[in-house]
Amino acid sequence: MKIEKSADAPSFEKISACVHCGLCLEACPTYVELRVEMDSPRGRIYLMKGILDERLEPTEDVLKHLDQCLDCRACETACPSGVSYSDILEKTRTILEPERGRGWITQILRWFLFRKLLPNRRWQKVVFKILWVQQILGLTALGRWLGRIGLIPGRLGAMARQAPRVPMTSFRARHKKEFDLVRGRLTFPARGTKRFRVALFTGCLADQLFADVNEATVRVLTENGCEVEVLANEQCCGALHIHNGARDQAKELAKGNVAAFGPGKYDAILTNAAGCSAELRHYGELCDGDAKAKEFGAKIRDISEWLVEIGFQPPKGELAGKACYDEPCHLLHAQKISAAPKTLLKSLPGLEMVPLEDAEFCCGSAGIYSVTEPKLSKDVLARKIECIKKSGAGVVVTGNPGCILQIRYGLKEAGLPIKVVHPVELLAESYGAKAQK
Repeated sequence: MKIEKSADAPSFEKISACVHCGLCLEACPTYVELRVEMDSPRGRIYLMKGILDERLEPTEDVLKHLDQCLDCRACETACPSGVSYSDILEKTRTILEPERGRGWITQILRWFLFRKLLPNRRWQKVVFKILWVQQILGLTALGRWLGRIGLIPGRLGAMARQAPRVPMTSFRARHKKEFDLVRGRLTFPARGTKRFRVALFTGCLADQLFADVNEATVRVLTENGCEVEVLANEQCCGALHIHNGARDQAKELAKGNVAAFGPGKYDAILTNAAGCSAELRHYGELCDGDAKAKEFGAKIRDISEWLVEIGFQPPKGELAGKACYDEPCHLLHAQKISAAPKTLLKSLPGLEMVPLEDAEFCCGSAGIYSVTEPKLSKDVLARKIECIKKSGAGVVVTGNPGCILQIRYGLKEAGLPIKVVHPVELLAESYGAKAQK
């Protein structure tokens, strides 16, 4: 198979930075689970280098090893040589994608997901309304049961088993009447003295599935003197596209977001989804060094990072119980943010934080990985669930929507009545509890 080289191909210098020391091996969830060299970062770099040098054919077996990578980036944290593993993997997936012999059903699903559903809020509204009706009629629960007992096989069964609860309305739909149609934005005024003007990047699927997290984010920001704007023409961040070899489509979305948010309008552009912010920060690189894209990326902040940066107002409302914090991979490894969310959680009166063993270890979510690689995803998740069980916590706190869904699924399958929430939800609850007194 002849692989067409392009500007999106990983550079020889980046690939050659790997000295094959093996320090990444025990940090890699798939290597730890499978104990196969080709399912480690070092092994996969050997494979990718062989493909790009045309010494190795991208056979089905070779592609399987690359597909089984979670792209969690734990290897980057462990690497003493600073290898940009994620960049190498994602660019390799991009140049391999046109040559892959995917079945027509997979091709249609990819076209719908990447070309229609993720970039288009109208499609999202239709699809999630159907899912909500299906949920009300009990069909979602039936699908979960059929998937669990094996009557719905393969990836379709994995999708059925993991089907999340769908809210009746998205965050944006809840505030539809408040949107300024002329300016194309929704504004939430600061409580008290206005200190900052920020934009909230609500996400696409997160807007639909995590409306309450976005509500909590607005509550916390306005409580801390931030005027918050939500833009009508915000696009999908493109993270799922990039992870799955659809880089050209991700570039289109990135250009749309850079144009929509514009230079100099905001003190910061905030997200509460680690997967989104990890990609948004790197728009400059994705857009080939474009100055406006770089400026956009420099404005991106995770919500916990921003609150600590501005000196958040300590919450006063009492909470109760034991909680543990799980480190989202794309917050810890991709953005090197770990202390900020813990600082927020330590400030919550009455909440006892208990340690979580292997908190930095991936949960196995990784975007659509739990559907494309259901068995391996579940095996990786099992380790996380066991650690949560041992912690004795009644609440798991983590800062990424995909992680929240994955851990909720694992806890439910294990029969453990443990809540999974975003840090900002607890902060908003504490602010609210103070207001009620």
